[in-house]
Amino acid sequence: MALPYVYYPEIKLGFFTIYTFGLLTAIAFLAGLWLVLKEAKRRGMNKDVAEGLVFYIILGGILGSRILHIILFWQSYYDNPLTVFKFWQGGLVFYGGFLGAVLAAWIYVKIKKLNFLEYLDLVAPSTALGHAIGRVGCLIGDGGHVGKLTSLPFGVIVDGELRHLTALYDFINLTVLFIILLQLRKKRFFTGFVFFFYMAFYAFVRFFLEFLRTDPTFYGLTITQWFAIPLFGVSLVMIFKKW
Repeated sequence: MALPYVYYPEIKLGFFTIYTFGLLTAIAFLAGLWLVLKEAKRRGMNKDVAEGLVFYIILGGILGSRILHIILFWQSYYDNPLTVFKFWQGGLVFYGGFLGAVLAAWIYVKIKKLNFLEYLDLVAPSTALGHAIGRVGCLIGDGGHVGKLTSLPFGVIVDGELRHLTALYDFINLTVLFIILLQLRKKRFFTGFVFFFYMAFYAFVRFFLEFLRTDPTFYGLTITQWFAIPLFGVSLVMIFKKW
């Protein structure tokens, strides 16, 4: 039996307000940092370099995801432009954050004169973990991921209508991906395989999940789907090329 969709964007503690999405986002970053440092130690990598990499990935990820959200949903900020800075209340687009994080990581690793793909492998499982926790923030704190109408029994009731809860689907997808990546990181594949597998897996599943969402489309596809297509293609090419 379908249940009504209820979310809790704020937690009131007297004069102090905790934004649920921001809280889960912070937990996601901390969990990702913890796993990166643990994995860096297992691989014998420099701890300080790993910490610096995570810092710039987080910074690039926040900026990229926020900028893309502003571009896509600029009408939401037109009347109150100062809300562009309130990212802890929600409004982050994954692929914008992904591109921003990869760019920041590339710059940092090149400055340090390190192997870029080796460090992408390092952060791939942590990215999936942090993203999964972030999706919990979307579920209970954002409320912006209710999808299209459905007749399936596991939909949620919103304003009397049965709809897909797409953030839950993506959470399940990311949890499965995280478990797979934990196993792959210990295998003796080529450098970069874990990251390219992560990119291909997520882009493939997310492409089809987008059909259940209500995001604006451009020439029939959402901006996320347009990002997913080349990322999936590049990942497959790199996997087959380096295998």
